[in-house]
Amino acid sequence: MVKGLLAAVAVVFVGVVGYKILEKKNPDLIKKVKGSIDGAGDKLNSILSDAKESFYEGYAKG
Repeated sequence: MVKGLLAAVAVVFVGVVGYKILEKKNPDLIKKVKGSIDGAGDKLNSILSDAKESFYEGYAKG
């Protein structure tokens, strides 16, 4: 269990260090990735909302 915890801490540490390096070397890349993630979240939310509405319309008629 201790090895797993240490491995998780190491992965988080490497991720943070990698993020900081990318942020210094290419800050525009980080902004683009964040923007595309936000856009994907908005699209997914829209798709789920449309699916929910379609389900309720079909369920009300059926």
